[in-house]
Amino acid sequence: MNLDPMSLVYLTQGHEPTPEARFREEYERSKSAGSKPGQELIDPEQRRAATLLRERVIVNLGRFFARPS
Repeated sequence: MNLDPMSLVYLTQGHEPTPEARFREEYERSKSAGSKPGQELIDPEQRRAATLLRERVIVNLGRFFARPS
């Protein structure tokens, strides 16, 4: 898939790395962590925030579909 490289630059802030650089860093971190068992790749606080967000979305979808027609 070919993407216009300039389009990704405008989506990120000036101080943020591009999505490709972020993916590459995470990939390298996961490769090096493969040899070190027990190291968390995801911050536990971020994991908890993602879980809470997922639960809120599920509750809101349930309310949407449960409302009377």
